[in-house]
Parts: sequence; C-alpha cells; structure tokens
Amino acid sequence: MNLSQSFYAYLCQKYPKLQDEALENTVAPYLLSPQQIQLSSQIKSDVMATIEAFQNLRDSKSYQNFMSTKWGPLFRPGNSSLFMSYDFHVTQEGQIKLIEINTNASFLGLGWEMNQFQKLDWNADFNLSDLKKCLLSELSLAEFKKPLNKIIITDEAPPSQKLYLEFIVYRELFKSFGFDCEIVDIGEVDKLKTADLIYNRSTDFYLEQPQSKYLKEIYLNKTSIVSPQPYEYRLLADKENFIDWSSDEFWKNVDFNEMYKKIIRSVVPETRNLTFRNRDQIWSERKNLFFKPKRAFGSKSAFKGASIARKAFESLVDQESLAQEMIPPSELEVQTPTGPQKFKYDLRCYAYQNQYQGCVGRIYQGQVTNLKTEGGGFAPVVFK
Repeated sequence: MNLSQSFYAYLCQKYPKLQDEALENTVAPYLLSPQQIQLSSQIKSDVMATIEAFQNLRDSKSYQNFMSTKWGPLFRPGNSSLFMSYDFHVTQEGQIKLIEINTNASFLGLGWEMNQFQKLDWNADFNLSDLKKCLLSELSLAEFKKPLNKIIITDEAPPSQKLYLEFIVYRELFKSFGFDCEIVDIGEVDKLKTADLIYNRSTDFYLEQPQSKYLKEIYLNKTSIVSPQPYEYRLLADKENFIDWSSDEFWKNVDFNEMYKKIIRSVVPETRNLTFRNRDQIWSERKNLFFKPKRAFGSKSAFKGASIARKAFESLVDQESLAQEMIPPSELEVQTPTGPQKFKYDLRCYAYQNQYQGCVGRIYQGQVTNLKTEGGGFAPVVFK
C-alpha cells in the first residue's frame, strides 16, 4: 500500500460514507508526495500580506468602478467566494511570485486532512470546522433571508472529476455541521433549485456555457447563493487582470493604498496581451516569457517561450493569449525508487476574504502536477 492508498484508507475511517462510493481505484496513484516542503516563516508572512492586499483591492470602490467601466456593469451578488487560493512560485532569492488566483481551488479539505494523516500541524490558525462560519458568512454577506438548510455541491458530471474524492469529504463535512448536502450535476435544475447555497466547482467561471444555463439563472436571481461566483472571478481570478496589475497606467487610474499597491506590484509578473501587432516583438523576447490563454484553466494550452515552435506561437495570437514574465519554479530533491530526482514545486495558499486558511505544495516534473509521477503530488508545507 503506497502513501496515497494509505491516505485513502485513513479518509475512509474518518468519513465512513466514502466506503460506499468505492473510489479506491479512482484515487490518483501519486496523489501525495512523500516529500515535505520546508520554507522560512517570512514566506508565510509575505503570503498573508499578499492575500490582505488583494482583498483590499477587491473591496476598493475605485477598483470596482474601474472594472465596471472596463467591462460594463457587473452583477454584484454580495457574497464572497469559498475555497479561493493564491498560487505562487518561490524565486531563488526567496521571494514569492503570483502565478494565478483561483476562485474554486481544490485540495483545502484534503490538504488539511493530509497534514492530520501525517501527524503534522496545519500551517494556519484554521480548522475544517471553521468552514461552517464561512458558509454562514456567504449567506449573511448576500443578505439571503432564509436559513442555511440545504447545500449542493455541483460540477459537470461530478463523479468523473479528478478529485471527486474531495466532493465526498465536503459533503460529509457539511452534513456534520447539521446541513443537508448533496452532490449534483450542474444541469440538474430541479435539484439545484432546492439549495440555499450552491458550492460551485465548475470551471465555466462566467457561467457562459449551455450546461451552466440554470445555475446562471439561479445566480442572477439570487434564489440560492452561488459560491464561488463570476463577480469574484472577474475582480480577482481572471488571468487578464495581470495585465492591469503589472501596468503603470492602471495604477494611475485606481486610487489605492500605497502599501498594498507596493505588495501587489512586487508579486505580480509583468504580463502583456499577445496581439497581431506586437507578436514579432514578443517572439523576439519569447525565451524569457510564458504563454497562457486568458480563459483556460490549469495548464491547458500553456507554453514555455523557450521551447515553443513558431507555428504554435502563431496559433496563440488568435486565441486571446497572455505573454507573461517567466518565473521559474523552485526545485527540490525527492527520493524515488530509482534514486534522488529533481522536482519542481509551487505553493497553493487558501483564503476566505482576507483570512489565510493554510497552504499546500504541489510537487511535479514537466510543466504541471499530473498526480501520476512517482515522487510527485500534493505535499505538506512546513514554515520555520
């Protein structure tokens, strides 16, 4: 039994309903890495300061007005977003650099349990039981008049999702809080309508696809509270925001606290639109750039500039892509059955509003964690 299988057995003991789902053959073979990531406490302080700075930017009337002017009137649901994360690389100098912000990040629940399983302290003043306060806060912020009785976790074809295991853990956790909870496909409108709060795991972030039609209606009509939701994604998680955040012109147009602005500018890599007009200039600078689509998630259609072919590069021009300063991930040595190997890692740091909820590492080879490489996977982060 490897580490991931042992972790699954631990979860089955803690959440007995998992055994009814027969998920043991669906758990990624290398969900967990045997490695710990040990970092200085200064990095944790920098992460917490960054989360606070971005939350204050999100709450800034000047910033909200800027975004409304740029994108048109934005529907403001009132609530925030559950299970957000700020993902970072750590430079050789020990500085954090923001890779992306997620409004529906995975592995907070499993990450907290991973540390319990390995008998490690969690790296935040946060317990999974604190999620109850977050759930109730979402209804309060949205001024939802009904009490919270029914929660629905939704995604497109939930059992097919790579971390469906976490859906079950959350379902059982929410039930332990005294709420009814069900996992439902995003198209099952009759069931969605029964919810007071919908925990939305869909990666259709703006609810634009046909399968999201009913969820979008619920969101706009506020018949249920949807979290995470498109407004939060627009303000914080849309990758195109990196262009503004790294632009002098943007900061001239937004009235914002200088200390927080300095923090944001220090962690955001320089980012530009890749267009027909600037493609030759960007091609000449490609070795120091990373290309990613504005609307995709994860590593889909993302390329290192140093290895991209001209044909692939030209195809990105027509796909609404970003050219971003290349921030190489840090590396560490992991013991594997074939001997020590170099792996990369990044940090996934969770937050609800400006509350830091903890951090996990993602250890991988290649471009991104695939949970299929021995030695790779999610890993505990220990700040010293």
